[in-house]
Amino acid sequence: MDLASVRSHNDRTVLRLVRAGALSRADIAAEAGLTPQAVSKIVARLLSAGLLEETGAVRGGGRGKPRMALQLRGDGACAYGAYVDRDELRVVRLDLAGTQVSSSVVPLAPMFAPADVLDALAPLVQPGENVLGLGIAIAGPLDFRDGVVSPNGLPGWSAVPLRALAEQRLGLPVVVDKDTNAAVLAEAWARPLRDAALVFAGTGLGVGLLLDGELHRGARSGAGEFGHTTIQLDGPLCVCGRRGCVEAVHAAAGSGVEAARVLGAAVANLVQLLDLDQIVLSGRRVLESPELYLRAMPDVAVSVSTHGPDLVPVGAGLLVLGELFR
Repeated sequence: MDLASVRSHNDRTVLRLVRAGALSRADIAAEAGLTPQAVSKIVARLLSAGLLEETGAVRGGGRGKPRMALQLRGDGACAYGAYVDRDELRVVRLDLAGTQVSSSVVPLAPMFAPADVLDALAPLVQPGENVLGLGIAIAGPLDFRDGVVSPNGLPGWSAVPLRALAEQRLGLPVVVDKDTNAAVLAEAWARPLRDAALVFAGTGLGVGLLLDGELHRGARSGAGEFGHTTIQLDGPLCVCGRRGCVEAVHAAAGSGVEAARVLGAAVANLVQLLDLDQIVLSGRRVLESPELYLRAMPDVAVSVSTHGPDLVPVGAGLLVLGELFR
């Protein structure tokens, strides 16, 4: 499906309103500030495109004919999301509402190359008329605008044009972003977050940032490289080449309690720097001992993501799907 077929800002406004719950045409007109005639034309277009469906009649507040409610048609479109981790590839498929329909995990051999990732992706991602595209999440650094990646912890991956390679191999539109950005998008899709950080402690360590309700990538797509800020001047060597990074000190901790304390101290600095009011924790290390990490966090609203191990690929899929609702 070509996103350009959802032609206007008003089309996307209607989809965004209906995503929050079934609405009648009159309700949409009132909430969007559009005329009933304009809403009728937009809804007809979206019904024809297979993105909306009528759910049945609902009675409004007054007398008269019951109104027909509209909702997203789940199978009207889908998107794939992939997470290239340091030792595995996770791929999910999402329906139009962002609901996870399928999930696959493929182990990746040590020192895997970009071609190995594309080989693993090919049988898991099937192009089709209602497929919007593929989102790929991977560790930074990377350039979000052109999809070129040089991820820490993946030897030999330097200035890899991952978006172009994937589009050529798979025949789909592709978006590439950092794993932590994808993770925080997945959290924000399900619940309101304003000034928040998604702290991801897995095979690497980083944060996704929402500032004033917007994803913050920074001037060069480098925001969130929290794991590669220095917390111990004479600390262990990090995969990025520096010493004493949060990621390296956390990984070298002698116990789970010590690792949680390292992360808690680093998160406290982050909260002080950005005046955050919400912290969400995820990643393998956190999911193994969530209570341990929760106890070590600073005094702000802290929770553990409920998405489990597919948080990042779900967010990667939402990078594509979310364009329909902007």
